[in-house]
Amino acid sequence: MDRKTSLSGFINWIFLASTIIVISCGKVPTQNDIYGVWKSEHFDKEFMFEFNSDGTCVINIKNMVSDSIEILNGNFAIDFSKKPIPLSIRNIPQLNYPLHTIVEFLGGDSIRLGNFAPRWRVRNISFERNKSIILKRNKSK
Repeated sequence: MDRKTSLSGFINWIFLASTIIVISCGKVPTQNDIYGVWKSEHFDKEFMFEFNSDGTCVINIKNMVSDSIEILNGNFAIDFSKKPIPLSIRNIPQLNYPLHTIVEFLGGDSIRLGNFAPRWRVRNISFERNKSIILKRNKSK
């Protein structure tokens, strides 16, 4: 093996090692990362999700065409040990069923939610194109 080949292999190894370090050192989301207010507009609706540290949540859905507002209250559970991260909202007085989805953290100020399903077993296990919603953290609250 000549010196040029050896140097090229070493450079490739350094690049691969630094890429692995950068990927593995990315912030892993924790329970505290979900807390707060998240907002989005999607298909003529404005969504606001508020996840509280006591496990309660409020979902505000405003129809921007009719100006009507629907508010859902419940208790949420999120399991960071699973991939994708499952999110369930239960004990919703306004509905006679829970809501189940998956969540992905897209940096500190954005999350993506999949479609909500009324049963755990029929929730999405991956994100489908055009069937998810991106929410931004509301920093004003």
